Amino acid sequence: MTLSQCLDRLCVCTLSLRPFISVDGVEHAPYTCDFESFRDSAVLRCTYDGFRDDFYFTFRDNAIVCRRVTENTGARANINHIGFRLDELNFGGEPSRDYFYHNENPRIYGRLTFPLDYNRTAADAPDSDFDVAAGNRWADPGVISEFIGRSPYQPFPSILLSNYDSACGIVHGTLSQRVFYHNYLVGHADARAFLTVFSSFKDIAALRWEPGRVLIDEWYLGYTDEAADFERIFSGYTKVLREKLPPLYGATDINRTSLVWGSWNDGISRNISEDMLLREAAFLKEHFPTVRWIQVDDGYAVNTPPAHGLGMPYERDGVDQKKFPHGLKHFTDAVRALGLRPAVWIGGFCPKYTPIFKEHPEWFIDYDYRVDSSAPLDVSIPEVRDYMTHALDFFFHQSGFEGLKLDFWSYAFEDSHDLLKNKDASGYEWRDWWLKEIRKRLPGDAYMQTGCDIVMGNPFLGEFFTNYRYGIDIGSGHWDYVRTNFLWGVACFATHTGDLFVPNSDSIGLFPGLNDTDAAFALNYCVATRSAVEIAGKLSECDKSSPRYRMLRKAACNPNNGQELFLARFDYRSRPDPVPAIVYFKSAHFSPVTDNPSLPLRTVGLFNLEETDLRVTFSPADLGLPDGAYTLTDVWSGETVSFTGEAAYTLEPHGSRLLAVSRTEALQLLDADVRISAACGNTFTIAYAGEWELILNRPVTSLTVDDVPVTFTCKAAGNHYRVRVKCAAGVMRVN
Repeated sequence: MTLSQCLDRLCVCTLSLRPFISVDGVEHAPYTCDFESFRDSAVLRCTYDGFRDDFYFTFRDNAIVCRRVTENTGARANINHIGFRLDELNFGGEPSRDYFYHNENPRIYGRLTFPLDYNRTAADAPDSDFDVAAGNRWADPGVISEFIGRSPYQPFPSILLSNYDSACGIVHGTLSQRVFYHNYLVGHADARAFLTVFSSFKDIAALRWEPGRVLIDEWYLGYTDEAADFERIFSGYTKVLREKLPPLYGATDINRTSLVWGSWNDGISRNISEDMLLREAAFLKEHFPTVRWIQVDDGYAVNTPPAHGLGMPYERDGVDQKKFPHGLKHFTDAVRALGLRPAVWIGGFCPKYTPIFKEHPEWFIDYDYRVDSSAPLDVSIPEVRDYMTHALDFFFHQSGFEGLKLDFWSYAFEDSHDLLKNKDASGYEWRDWWLKEIRKRLPGDAYMQTGCDIVMGNPFLGEFFTNYRYGIDIGSGHWDYVRTNFLWGVACFATHTGDLFVPNSDSIGLFPGLNDTDAAFALNYCVATRSAVEIAGKLSECDKSSPRYRMLRKAACNPNNGQELFLARFDYRSRPDPVPAIVYFKSAHFSPVTDNPSLPLRTVGLFNLEETDLRVTFSPADLGLPDGAYTLTDVWSGETVSFTGEAAYTLEPHGSRLLAVSRTEALQLLDADVRISAACGNTFTIAYAGEWELILNRPVTSLTVDDVPVTFTCKAAGNHYRVRVKCAAGVMRVN
């Protein structure tokens, strides 16, 4: 079998693969190539002047998995990248209708797809200013590039090429990020599409390649006939990816069933103190049983603003004594005494007026092309690495923090410009070093969250992080932030890898910067997308009878972050910037239990991101349910309606609804504001103690918890019944 015949197994058409290596800015093609094929594998051996390049192919259904081993067999050299080009791609439609999808597209340009020959420019990006507070905008200066996947936003590492009128396409995806990252050029030559894949280095233009050093790259190349289905584009790739990924913290339960209270959002910002934080912690411990972590965000350092964290331990008196008069260790001990766990925000930028920058400007990367008020440390300098580990010891050993939000950290590891002083390792190699150093100092069950640069679902980060912020702060009152988060989130959720690396949409809170409609949208979005990792606000001081507080408490009853999310009636190729109106998951919002005859089968979110009314319709089949009779329950009002055939809702501008879909037969727990961890007939396991409301389709005449009668009230409300009960955790039986 020839290499062309092997590539033909991808079912696109006759293909040619042309490898190359770029050294000292000169691109070299191999002068000899030997190919040997076997039943389910093949080897391509390429020889260059001073280099060796071996491709080990394994054939998987309609895909090729490659392990590329490149060795310097000559003298020291500066290697820019390795790569290959695929030619003669044909997707079965008019070539002018060929397009590509990469999930950096919505992050930078606010759209999903581009025609294959489209030249992306800065004019295509909605904004190109750097937001010092949020750490990002749609497209920061210097980020626009003709090379797809080159941005610093840590995108899901795969690309689709297809045709708007066809279901077939070709997918390339990364299977290792120890050294390289992949970026792409696409286009047409003689009416046939081509794909050029570059394996490049982050933060350096060229790697100092010592004689005998071996570089290993791994990738996936596959055919799909589901290119029209946004949720299935990368399913073949992710199946192989799951076999290749290292053990992931994101796949653990750390951020799934508990929440992090953070001190930044809902208008608090840097206005913090030990007294205020401990007051909120005590309130949360009593009234929000799913909150496990108390996170101190920016504001503990003397030298702020702008954001400052990693450089603070350099200063002998860096902690603001007015806010923390007894020091950070006193605070973390007090949090533990309450039965909660302390976590800290660390920003990787160092403001230029701080002592560490003034005394050691040579330690820093020149990052003025994006932001000129702060700079990241140059991790390639040995003295810098010594300081960075010293700073970690301060936060986690001396101060006693057990969890981490790592913010503004990725610039020395994820940028695609030539930034690092020393060129003997790539940014990804230093990324592994840095994140491993952090993990050494954290408990094994600690959460670790990545913030700016905003992450777009790169699952390789799940080796170290438990969750990733994919969006910007949405509680400030800017509707375009909410809309933007929605589009970015859809690109992440559709990969169906939330079980590997938990998406974090922003904190849920009272949203004082949003009106009632927009606040409800933000809350519904976080709940419906199973991405509500954080909670925020001075909740001890708010009006406990307010609708927003009651909604927040209910929304926080059962975080099941990372639960698989589905999109209904969504055609991502219908326009450049489509957003789905219907998202759903396969359980009740208040329970992790799926397909239980006594609990809701689906939770459905309906969303209108437009400025005019939107009519949204859906059927049981759209939700993956068989035809039949169901009940729709509005999660916030408790109103119920019959659901047979097709349901229709008119949403006002920025409007949203959160609905539960239940069976109609037998006893049904239609809704609750407490986690139900198990259910069987008329028994329901209550996960924690408190005062709760249950909504059932039948009246309740008696109620016990662990066979002990409990006082309750039951009131009819239309065609459902509201039950109020104060009880301990245990098995509740209703009759």
